[in-house]
Amino acid sequence: MATRRVESFLVRIVVAENEGKTAQQWHGRIQHIGTGFECRIDQLEELLAFITNHLHASTNNTTTDPTSSPTT
Repeated sequence: MATRRVESFLVRIVVAENEGKTAQQWHGRIQHIGTGFECRIDQLEELLAFITNHLHASTNNTTTDPTSSPTT
């Protein structure tokens, strides 16, 4: 029988509305709820990397994420 695991992430995005610019600038933070680890992001690739790295670490029963630090 297959096991199932649920992981939760909180993503906060701040969008700067600059007049005269065609592309909106944004930045944010992503946090893994279970461990409290979080990381600043300003590209979608960073968001995906954080999730991928965390899921891989969780699969290997690792309790720390080397790419970020716990929230204090």
